[in-house]
Amino acid sequence: AEKDALAKAAYRQRRVRKVMRENKQTIAAVTEIVNEEDFRIYMNDKVVHMEFDPSVDGKFKKSILQHPNAHGVAMKKMAFGEGQERLAYQFFEIADDRTTVLGAPLVAKGSRFVEKSIVDGITSDGGRAWEVKDKFVRRFCAVQHLARSAARAFNDKMNEIPALDPETARVSFLDCSVYYLTNENDEESAVIVERKLEGKFRKWNSNNGWHNGQDTPNSYPLETITESAADEANGRNNESPIDVDSSNIFVTHDEVAQAFSHFSYIHSGKKMLICDLQGVYDNTDKLLRFTDPVIHYHDIKKKEKRGVCGRTDLGQKGIWGFFRTHRCNGLCDLVTKGFITPTESSFKRRKVCIRP
Repeated sequence: AEKDALAKAAYRQRRVRKVMRENKQTIAAVTEIVNEEDFRIYMNDKVVHMEFDPSVDGKFKKSILQHPNAHGVAMKKMAFGEGQERLAYQFFEIADDRTTVLGAPLVAKGSRFVEKSIVDGITSDGGRAWEVKDKFVRRFCAVQHLARSAARAFNDKMNEIPALDPETARVSFLDCSVYYLTNENDEESAVIVERKLEGKFRKWNSNNGWHNGQDTPNSYPLETITESAADEANGRNNESPIDVDSSNIFVTHDEVAQAFSHFSYIHSGKKMLICDLQGVYDNTDKLLRFTDPVIHYHDIKKKEKRGVCGRTDLGQKGIWGFFRTHRCNGLCDLVTKGFITPTESSFKRRKVCIRP
């Protein structure tokens, strides 16, 4: 128990990893070959690809590389972007010649922090620290797949609105998987990998209550959320009504994003709220393509502490922060209808995020 407490204390006091950054503006539009001066190369049995298995909560299964002719991967030594918890690197699957790029450009994401554990008073980079790294990537991969499931349910709800303008954007989250990489010194690392987003990157809301086009926040006191308080705070008293009898209902991208976050809370039986919505709009498929979501998780019955879904999961406080600034648009009411009790939500039967 004492060792576990020390390890948890070390986890909370992580140091930011020192890495070189590359200028996004200098990244080539197309990369056909890679070299060992700029990339770390991992070949054959030094690469293990694991995919999230939706049939078993929190589980992953071994899979072949994404391109059928790939024999290895190349990961850029310098990061091109970062978030609150992750660094982003250029990532490619490559042929057996160690240089030829195969398939679409990918992005690898790893922890911004140096993971260390304390065992018997000795600081170590091995052992339990590897378990923390492993759980880090699996947890965030599971979070994104949970968000993907909610996005499909949200789109189904939108498809039931007969007068909704056909140009109205739907939502999606990038598919992601985990790659385990072993270098020539038998040192292991793990990264989350997903397709590279093409287009203008933007943010629709954050994990602290901010949203694009934010107006005056609702004047609710910062107090413990109860079921009745959440129902009142969810914005139904300041709703922008939609005329459902209209021949065409027009909804902006900002309204779709905010309605999705609101929907995720109702759909999950009022246990989770998906936010920090960021990504690009795909004009061809009429899709808001999101990545790196945050899930705020709070179970009133279990009194879970915040951080179940990562350091950006603010739990009850995060859910309250969203509704404190949220002003319902008409789409919110249309997509949250039909959830009379939390038991109707498929989320209730699913395991929550992998703990750190």
